[in-house]
Amino acid sequence: MSDFVETVARRAGVGSEQAGEILARHGVRESGVLPRPRQLLIKRLAFTGEKSGKSTGMVDFSWDLGPGLWGVTADNLRGKSSILEIIWWCLRGAGALQADVRNWIHQVRLDAQIDGEPFTVHVDKAGDQLTGALTVGVQQHATPFAGEAEFASVMGAFMMDRLGLEFLRGWRKDTPARSDTPSDSRDGQVVVTSWPAFSHALLCRNRESDALLGETAGGGTMVSLLQMFVGLPWTSTRRDAKAALDLVQQSLRGQRRRAQQDLTARGSSLQDLEDQLAQARQRAAQAATAPSLEAAAEAVEQAGARLAELTAQHTDAVQRMHQTRQAEEEIHETLVLDQARLRDLRETAVAQRFFGALKPTCCPRCSTTLDQLPHADLDETHCRICGSAPAEAPADPSAADELAASIETLKEAHSQARTAARQATKAAAATEAALAQARADLTAAQAAMPRESALRAHLDVARLEGKLAERQAADQHARQPDGMSAEEQVLEAAAKEADKRAKDASTALLGAVSEEICRLGIRLGMKELQAIKLLGNGKLEVTKGGSKTTFTAVTPGEQVRLRIATLLALLRVGKETGVGRHPGLLLLDSAGAQETIDVDVAEVLSQLKDICEETAGLQVITATAKRDLATAAIPADRLRVAGPGDPVW
Repeated sequence: MSDFVETVARRAGVGSEQAGEILARHGVRESGVLPRPRQLLIKRLAFTGEKSGKSTGMVDFSWDLGPGLWGVTADNLRGKSSILEIIWWCLRGAGALQADVRNWIHQVRLDAQIDGEPFTVHVDKAGDQLTGALTVGVQQHATPFAGEAEFASVMGAFMMDRLGLEFLRGWRKDTPARSDTPSDSRDGQVVVTSWPAFSHALLCRNRESDALLGETAGGGTMVSLLQMFVGLPWTSTRRDAKAALDLVQQSLRGQRRRAQQDLTARGSSLQDLEDQLAQARQRAAQAATAPSLEAAAEAVEQAGARLAELTAQHTDAVQRMHQTRQAEEEIHETLVLDQARLRDLRETAVAQRFFGALKPTCCPRCSTTLDQLPHADLDETHCRICGSAPAEAPADPSAADELAASIETLKEAHSQARTAARQATKAAAATEAALAQARADLTAAQAAMPRESALRAHLDVARLEGKLAERQAADQHARQPDGMSAEEQVLEAAAKEADKRAKDASTALLGAVSEEICRLGIRLGMKELQAIKLLGNGKLEVTKGGSKTTFTAVTPGEQVRLRIATLLALLRVGKETGVGRHPGLLLLDSAGAQETIDVDVAEVLSQLKDICEETAGLQVITATAKRDLATAAIPADRLRVAGPGDPVW
């Protein structure tokens, strides 16, 4: 057992084995050590199409890019922002392209790389039909997609894997459809934050918003972006445990609500039943005359008690059956995903070994000998057919071995979970059969009673005793338990322990990011800025001009600078510490171009250029309507310029 599991077990007061089983069943991941940060770089964007409506003409745009500051400048509404949105669309697989732009573009190709590994996104549009493929690596392994949903799914899975990002689980409270609808204020559902939300850390728009990161401050998105890209350890563990705890407690509340509703629907209260039973016993005592009558009454009484006992057993067996089935399904889903990853790793390794070992003597298409080909004079380290440099070293096979070992562990866990589910199902079926037999026994005992009034009195006693016992068991089940279950205790302990570890690790990281935001904010023109404090909940405390304020209270122009400074700080500090998750690409849309926000564009662009030169691998692509300022700050070979009134593409 890991140190984390043992600590959680001590907190919860349970054994380590039980704690580990509960955490595994609810998918609580340990994230104390994060993978190294990855570098995303756009190499080329190209798209073609045909304009329609008032604008006409063929579209044929291409732009080769690299590290550093790049820019596109044109008048407003002339296509500069669309270039950034097309890049973002290709990386996300989903986006909010303008309807006319989406209609005009027929083909898009985006060439990029992550840590030197090339990948290409190719999209074809024909009317409302969208197809394309994601091609990865030197071997150009292609994953096709058709439609927006598949496009988003393919890009989401690829970017999460290659950038080393983790899915973050959270709890979102339900909002009643009507104000008079009864509901528990704690009820909600588990939500997962993944690439569609994380991708907002790549795009910075000049919009008035309370969100420091992303498009909105609501729904926990901003906090998720901060926790992921600052590289806070134990974040996913804390979120997993908290979401699982909320889900378990909601399930228990639902069971108690249903039991209480059942009691209410049945009508009579416990006190009414007790009064009726007392009266029936009094009548039976007065009417009892013969031993045979007592024996018959005892048989009915025993049948009623047996029915009540089996009812409680059946309820518990059905609940256990549902729990074990859910556990099996969760483990099976994880196993299928890991097996798919293992197949990909092994197929890639086999392909590298096979094709890398080939030594052709002639062109495989036209049979021309190698000494007659254009690359015949190259040395043995290059391909003499196409002239390319040798591929990168094959992937470390230890990753596949580790994943295979993990899969074997999952298989064993799945087998155990499946066995437990089958046993629980059999137990539920057995109790259901026993319950049916108990009902039949009670009916038979009642039918065997003589019809005299004395016997009817004894029958009433037996019936009421069975009904009272059943009602008492249901009432007990509907009551709020005195304490938490072992499952709740373990999940709560895991959330608290992960939170403690996250806070211990975040102090230095958030402090370093805060200092870097302050330095960058000053460089970007906030001369009165004195101090910045970035909190773990996404709030930014600002000290400037001798006064303390917050991000939401500063001017719109200062908010833009602080957003840029925050994204750059996450990247720079992440590179220094080796734990940050920001991939080093920033799409900056119209910083200072909107007339309602007064931002010194020349100063911002000049500082961005210097910051890019200072930060290895940083790539900033910006769009602005300030043509003169852009041409003065950005070299001509890194700037796409459209003349007054002309479109960029």
